[in-house]
Amino acid sequence: MKTKLKILIENTVFQPEAKAELGFSLYIEAEDKKILFDTGQSGLFADNAKLFDIDVASIDALVLSHGHYDHTGGLERFLTLNTKAKIYAKRGYDQAKYSGTERYIGKPINVEIPADRLVLVEKPTEIAEGIHIMPEIKIFNQDDTHFSRLNKMEENVLTTDQFDDELYLAIIKSGKLTIVSGCAHRGISNVVRSAQEHFPLPINLILGGMHTLHEEPSKLERLAEQFNLLKTERIVPCHCTGINQYAILKSHCTCPVEYGHIGMNVFIE
Repeated sequence: MKTKLKILIENTVFQPEAKAELGFSLYIEAEDKKILFDTGQSGLFADNAKLFDIDVASIDALVLSHGHYDHTGGLERFLTLNTKAKIYAKRGYDQAKYSGTERYIGKPINVEIPADRLVLVEKPTEIAEGIHIMPEIKIFNQDDTHFSRLNKMEENVLTTDQFDDELYLAIIKSGKLTIVSGCAHRGISNVVRSAQEHFPLPINLILGGMHTLHEEPSKLERLAEQFNLLKTERIVPCHCTGINQYAILKSHCTCPVEYGHIGMNVFIE
């Protein structure tokens, strides 16, 4: 059976009646599990899910990639619609996060995940056959990190957020590796290398935000070179990647590169 990935929230939409917002939410349907990866900025993910005939109440697991509002903002709507799913996150996902020193960009303050539903992920955790939550992103390349002006409150002191709460998904199917990223603040090349260090397999697909929106073309060209060296088969960038940056990746990558948009289906065989 194919594993189906469907983008519910992203910054762009072309399908009539669907709605977009700055954020990311991905629905994953595997043989024995239904998984939601991030909830976008608001409850719009649920409206789009309904449009696409996806029953939010039947979802078995919610995975939060990190604690920013555009990935956790739909938590309240999710908790209202779904009363059974375990919610997976890394420790620190609920820390107060800021852009600069004043603009709060963390998890909704007034929304708490019930203790009996929250699972804090501290080691690779398989939540469905071949679908692994990966909590460790090593920094192999400091140049590909995205921490500038992003801060967190720790013991009443504002410090640079190095996104120790960030995680990703590794999906193993037919002997190949698929990597799903929320924002890749710690660097998509670092995410990919961390994944391959744990699962030394050919890369079928890299999907998600790459946080390259404000990066110079030369950095995107270097990133494309790394994807080419890894012989990546498919890339679906979206959200914080940036449209212009996507175009650079597409022109320099040897594999197919398609921008991910709301309603897009990607199948893993």
